Amino acid sequence: MGKLFSKLVWTGVIAGAAVVVYAQRRAQKTGRDVGSVLSNLPNELKETRSEMEKEVKEAVEVGKKAAVEREAEFDREFAEADSGISPIPDFLV
Repeated sequence: MGKLFSKLVWTGVIAGAAVVVYAQRRAQKTGRDVGSVLSNLPNELKETRSEMEKEVKEAVEVGKKAAVEREAEFDREFAEADSGISPIPDFLV
């Protein structure tokens, strides 16, 4: 029973430290005090989630654009190097 209690206490300490670190970083980012962030924690987490979703969507769009540009670059290189050898075997065409 003592080991279980000890593990629960340590888990609580670590979780509490994580919440405090999150609150401090969010307070720095928003310019508010840590107490205000902690008192409004559920809404803060929702805002953080929506901000992260926006950042991920933007990153995906940038990645897609880069992939399209890179594919076009490969196509140009293959067209310029037209050696008569097809990158796709004839039996697949």
